[in-house]
Amino acid sequence: MSTSTIQLPESTIHALDNLKALPEESYAEVIERLITLCSEEEELTPEAWARVQKAEEEYKTGKTYSLEEIKRRLGDE
Repeated sequence: MSTSTIQLPESTIHALDNLKALPEESYAEVIERLITLCSEEEELTPEAWARVQKAEEEYKTGKTYSLEEIKRRLGDE
């Protein structure tokens, strides 16, 4: 196995530390696990992608509900 050295911002190192499954897990193992997780994700269908884009637009325009409002609507309060 060949190795390379890369420079990472401190914030990325802290993020990788927080993603470790075990304290002794190496950064390479964390990155390999993330790559595997990303490559295993299913592709979004055009319909699902359209729903994501619609939700993003609603969020940007303030068409959202607070947790309190949702609870009130559902009768949980």
